[in-house]
Amino acid sequence: MYKVIVERPRTGTGWTKPGRAPREPDDRRACEGMRPRGRSRKWLNENLRPLQRWLERQAGRRWDAVYSELCKGVDRRNTVQQHIHEHLRDFVAVDVLEIGGRLCVARDWGGVVALADSRCDLYVDPRNGCLMRNEAAFVDRVRKRDAHRLAAHARQAGWREGVRIVDRDVQLHRLDGIWYRIELAPVPPSRRSKRKAGIVLPGLAFDAVLHAQVGECESKRCNLYGRHDVYARRKRQLGQAELIAYRLRNGDGPDPFDPRWTAARRQRSRKSRGPLYFGEQHKEH
Repeated sequence: MYKVIVERPRTGTGWTKPGRAPREPDDRRACEGMRPRGRSRKWLNENLRPLQRWLERQAGRRWDAVYSELCKGVDRRNTVQQHIHEHLRDFVAVDVLEIGGRLCVARDWGGVVALADSRCDLYVDPRNGCLMRNEAAFVDRVRKRDAHRLAAHARQAGWREGVRIVDRDVQLHRLDGIWYRIELAPVPPSRRSKRKAGIVLPGLAFDAVLHAQVGECESKRCNLYGRHDVYARRKRQLGQAELIAYRLRNGDGPDPFDPRWTAARRQRSRKSRGPLYFGEQHKEH
């Protein structure tokens, strides 16, 4: 295992070694890069994947036996092989404590955290001393990945909590726990005052959701409808059949993103066409 992990060429060798700096200050360069002097551009290039696979196959065994077998193949007295032991804690949580019936990990930085928050896929169980798989971290990692993917789909679909966009002029809003169908209309143009010359007044229109004139709630309309050039001309509470069709539910509970909403919306937007007939239809006898 030692040869598989360590014996691989180091990267960062394609550079010219800087020479000795001139003694005279006038002969030195006027400009110098941001990289500090004397720092090597080479770095280690270990292949730690075989070590990780070997540790995963040892799950269920006593950690003392696993560690002894590892030390037989990777000698800690060798400087290069000692570096492999330093990466061992990247895969195995060794300092595991039981606090209040829960397993926690004592890290070098960050203090004590729950086992599910550890980045290690394996841990040493303090109750029996065996090497175990960190199933809690795996489940938590899958949950966070699914939540991130769902949030990305929600951003792409333009989803907002409590709002469903049916088309350009129709939206569904949840107001005080009740879903309404909102019909949007363009804001009427501004008009000139008949009493005072040179005075421009906003168009006469009343927003049915904000209960205010369109000239008094421009910023609120932009936040609510996503545009500032429209207002709610009419609103109507959704019936039971419409709630089922749109997969909605009245109430103040959470409103999670449903990927099936976009699929159902695309299906409803398609126009159904009947069969096409060309020429006269003849009945066969």
